[in-house]
Amino acid sequence: MKPEQNMKISIKLIRVILSAAIFTAAILTASLAVPAPPSAAAGGSGRIIDNAGLLSPSQASELNKRLEEVSESRRFDVVIATVKSVGGRSIRVYAADMYESGGFGYGEDLDGIILLLATDDRDFAFAATGYGFEAFTDKGQEYLEDVILPYLRDDRYFDAFMAFADAADDYIGAARAGAPYNAGSTPPGYVKPTPNYGGAVAFSFIGALLIAAATTGIWRSQLKSVRGQNFAQAYIRQGSMKLTSSRDVFLYRRVSRTKRAENTGSGGRSGSFSSSSGRSFTGRSGKY
Repeated sequence: MKPEQNMKISIKLIRVILSAAIFTAAILTASLAVPAPPSAAAGGSGRIIDNAGLLSPSQASELNKRLEEVSESRRFDVVIATVKSVGGRSIRVYAADMYESGGFGYGEDLDGIILLLATDDRDFAFAATGYGFEAFTDKGQEYLEDVILPYLRDDRYFDAFMAFADAADDYIGAARAGAPYNAGSTPPGYVKPTPNYGGAVAFSFIGALLIAAATTGIWRSQLKSVRGQNFAQAYIRQGSMKLTSSRDVFLYRRVSRTKRAENTGSGGRSGSFSSSSGRSFTGRSGKY
């Protein structure tokens, strides 16, 4: 074979190798550009996905032990997850996707529930599937929200998560016994939290009294030259007023209307929805 032919074959071989390398690099770049679904890989420990780093190692260990007890005894996964942000997505759908990508759930219906916190915006969400539709009714989720929100608002995350685990154990047990918590059945010892308006009302009342006292004191100081009179004759100039006739004349009517404020409530939003894969979930979301 002539040297010229060897050179041509070598050049063709180099071109083929370069084309294959460029094609492989393009595939790898495209795969890296696709955002990965939320996963339990980072910050995960059993049924805890603490990607926001809210728990100490000892707290995570104790909480995970409790979640394992509830999940295994009830045959129903109870999961807790935290993230910094959901990137503008629906936090309920994000929670459902996180549950699925983590491989959670018992049986073919993937029975279980996940509580997710997004700490940057202080959002929370429940997402339950399978038997979760029976155990966590819409009204039951309102009760569950009332249990954990006082802790979350004080940033007592470990206490909130333990309360969630205990409540989930109770809810699942009640549902298995044929009496899930709903509008006609509340958890034992449940008391609806009521805002404490007493201090604000008292403060407002005292403040109003002080302002009124100061205002009337200023007015009184400006009226020291005025003397009280028992009759009005001293203020009437003789012959200055002559009333010849009188009549009532209707000029116009002014009607003022105020729109009645709608009662949107201060709690979260609950109901059925679908994960990104199309699986049906029930859940509730809101702020803490």
